[in-house]
Amino acid sequence: MAESNNFTCRGKLWKFLLFLSVVCIFLLLKFDGQKRKPVRGPEIKNVLYSSEGTEEARGKTSTKPSSKTTITAKETTTTQVAATTEITTLITSSTTTISSEKVTEETKCSPEQYVLFLKTHKAGSSTMSNIFFRYGDSRDLSFVLGSDTLIGWPTRFRIGQALAFDGTRPNFLCSHTRFNKKAMNHLFPKDASKYVTIVRNPVKQFESAFNYMEIGRKFGFGTNPTEALKAFLKNGISFNDIRKSTLARNPQMFDLGLDFKFYQDAKAIKEYIEFLEKEFDLVLISDYFDESVVLMKRLLCWELDDVLYAKSNERLDKDKAPELSDDTKENIKRWNKADVLMYEHFNQTLWRRIEREGKEFYDDLANFRRMKQELKTKCFSDKPSRQLIYGNKYAKGFTLKSDLPSDLQQKCGRMTRTENNYLAYLRNKRAAKLVGINRAAPNEDDKEKVSWDAASDYKYVPVKTTR
Repeated sequence: MAESNNFTCRGKLWKFLLFLSVVCIFLLLKFDGQKRKPVRGPEIKNVLYSSEGTEEARGKTSTKPSSKTTITAKETTTTQVAATTEITTLITSSTTTISSEKVTEETKCSPEQYVLFLKTHKAGSSTMSNIFFRYGDSRDLSFVLGSDTLIGWPTRFRIGQALAFDGTRPNFLCSHTRFNKKAMNHLFPKDASKYVTIVRNPVKQFESAFNYMEIGRKFGFGTNPTEALKAFLKNGISFNDIRKSTLARNPQMFDLGLDFKFYQDAKAIKEYIEFLEKEFDLVLISDYFDESVVLMKRLLCWELDDVLYAKSNERLDKDKAPELSDDTKENIKRWNKADVLMYEHFNQTLWRRIEREGKEFYDDLANFRRMKQELKTKCFSDKPSRQLIYGNKYAKGFTLKSDLPSDLQQKCGRMTRTENNYLAYLRNKRAAKLVGINRAAPNEDDKEKVSWDAASDYKYVPVKTTR
């Protein structure tokens, strides 16, 4: 009888101790939840890990509760739910805090002031250069400049081909040159600059370059652009002939640095496209110019007003080629296989990036197009004009309205400057700055005092010797 009473007492004591333990755990969790500050990154992981560990441990110790411990088990379950609720609330609050901080961080950015823009021929790159010229000029930023429109092209870019710098790091490079990773990375370090280029549908781009550079005439296929193009594509030209006329095959990949010998090497072309994707922060698509420009604006953290444009180097109507036949289009694609593969790749990446930007991108795009149309209406008359762009080549020009206020006159005037005109202006601006830097200080050089006798404090009197 005594043993039975002892057993009952021990049972009650264990029940009481178990109940007391559960109450203590609950109070500790509640107190800790009230006192804990919002949890950040790594701490969330620890809370989750601890929670999972506790649940697992409890599962192992109470898989088959007896009838005598039913109430305790229910209380334990209630405690687990309460603890889980506390942790879930804590995690939700912390996640919200982190998300809010992430959004705030992402919306903070500083305008990029160091950009290498690699021009490609006949792909809208002159319009893009004008955007960079205006941005840098209005902020008195510096440019890598050549002695003329080109910087060493068609050879690869070398630092010695550019005009001397004023001792500071240049902000922009946006003249025609050929890609050279090592030299360009030296002037524009990858971790502190943005690399941008632009490409165009190879069918349109090749026809335009073929016509503009008079490639058909150079190889004896006549002067009629359409017929010369057909004959050229029917016959092709040799490897050595391509080396003499660098835009005669895969002109865009040539500008981007692919060597001639890889033009028919599928593996090398694929690897070079992958290389370009790593080197360039953004590859614009000329065929979707507005979308590309707005995406660039977001990448560089600029304003929409900074990237407004007026088309540069647009062909006169009389110089535009008639619609190409399907056979000619197909032959252009086959002849320029490297350009086609490159274009298809970066066209896809452009739209993937736009998709990731979300609805705000399309809001920007709509505002940009509205602003562009408003500026066009304010600045330009409908009077047709043409402007000399290079040699004996003319393109569509712009006629500014005569009654523009001075601020619009300056803004719209810069927008319509030809590339050659803007480069000449920037070279003169740079030269004037260098003159100021090189000018001697007043105590070093004084042109007003043209004689030693202007002052006689230390007038020279030689020693008189006697014999």
